[in-house]
Amino acid sequence: MKLEKYFILLLIAFFWSCASEEAGPEDCAGVPGGMAALDSCDVCDDNPNNNCVRDCAGVLGGSAVLDSCNVCDDNSANDCLEDCLGIWGGDNICGCTDPEAYNYNELANYDDGSCQYEVGELNIQWVKTYENIGDESWRVRSTSDGGFLIAGASNYTGLLIKTDPNGEVVWHQTYENSTVLYSARETSDGGIFAVGFYECDTLPGCFPDIYLVKTNSSGSIDWELVDSGTDNNDWARDFVETADGDFVVTGTWNDNGNNSKAMLRKYSSTGELVWHEIYSSSVANEINEILETDEGDYVLGGYTGTQHGDYKALLIKTDSNGQQVWKKNIQSVGSTELYAISKTPSGGYIGAGYCNSWRSNYLVERNESGGGLWNDCHVVEPTVSGYYDIISSSNGGYYVIDGSSNFKWINSQGQIIFSQNIGHVNMSILESANGDIVVGGYGFIDGNSGGTPALLKMSFSN
Repeated sequence: MKLEKYFILLLIAFFWSCASEEAGPEDCAGVPGGMAALDSCDVCDDNPNNNCVRDCAGVLGGSAVLDSCNVCDDNSANDCLEDCLGIWGGDNICGCTDPEAYNYNELANYDDGSCQYEVGELNIQWVKTYENIGDESWRVRSTSDGGFLIAGASNYTGLLIKTDPNGEVVWHQTYENSTVLYSARETSDGGIFAVGFYECDTLPGCFPDIYLVKTNSSGSIDWELVDSGTDNNDWARDFVETADGDFVVTGTWNDNGNNSKAMLRKYSSTGELVWHEIYSSSVANEINEILETDEGDYVLGGYTGTQHGDYKALLIKTDSNGQQVWKKNIQSVGSTELYAISKTPSGGYIGAGYCNSWRSNYLVERNESGGGLWNDCHVVEPTVSGYYDIISSSNGGYYVIDGSSNFKWINSQGQIIFSQNIGHVNMSILESANGDIVVGGYGFIDGNSGGTPALLKMSFSN
């Protein structure tokens, strides 16, 4: 029995040695007959040509490289381009992919939720006119109690009208030391601040001066100021209240009929001048509206050009101290001016006004740095003096009102989704928290002669 076991072990050893000789020796990875070998990098692999070089991803002999975007990949042709989803070298085109939508984009391959559909009818809920109170209405803004505040004039005297949520008059006040009030807002302390100008009615030597008034919640004066540093025309068109309770006021400075400067002035909560800045890009420069950015900077919209001549749209961005960050003169068809500006969802700015020398509606969008995105002079639809106001819509896009009382809903590229003439009002728009739309005003502006102050409230049926 012992001899048989010994013989079996000899046979196993014999066949094992034969198999080993047939398979060949083991490589550095321990594989019989394998091709892996230790290279000059002391790495065991089967790529003898890697020359000890790793690519940017750390792979020996890999092909990934750092491109001009400082991105490590194997797509050397992406040229630092991101698609609409932020993917380097991606091919996503964002837009509305539903053919049933108004703004269907046949090139889009990624639906970004921007589709807009049939909006139904625009229902007028009520119209309020104030015939016996005033003859100019420039700006309407909402108040904390759900009512509205109208800035305007009555027989060449500044006027404020406070209404309840249904447009019924709560109180109205005129301010004898002013000629007109262009803009008013409820302040953080529950009062009201308003700006405009005062012009004496005895000649010679009468020129407009900046007029400011701070009132309590009932419109009674806390303080007022007639401010001018020259003998020439100065007036305030708009303002914002700062976080510290002061006021940054914009408008026009030192207009002698041929030259003017865009201005920005900061006043304390008690009317003391804190700082003053002027901006000029050409002979004539005027500002109509101001907005405050999320960072506390300011963006101004108006025009620049030759007085009573060729205007270009003007956008200026400043820091919180009025120091210019950038300034853009924007050429379009004929004379062009911005009456209103609004923020865009992407962090840029959209301006609305006229082009084609007061005969057509005008829209322009700029990015946060002032770079151009698009510029539209809607010559095919003549109107009086262009768009007077623009606001962001909670349903996407923007609401605009033009000098002929045409209310429009436009998409993010300025294309008209809905249009209807609403009459009565043409100056100022706001949207309530529930989506209702309030339009106000009939002010004396290029192309019309003023009219009875009014408010109109409306909403879409779906």
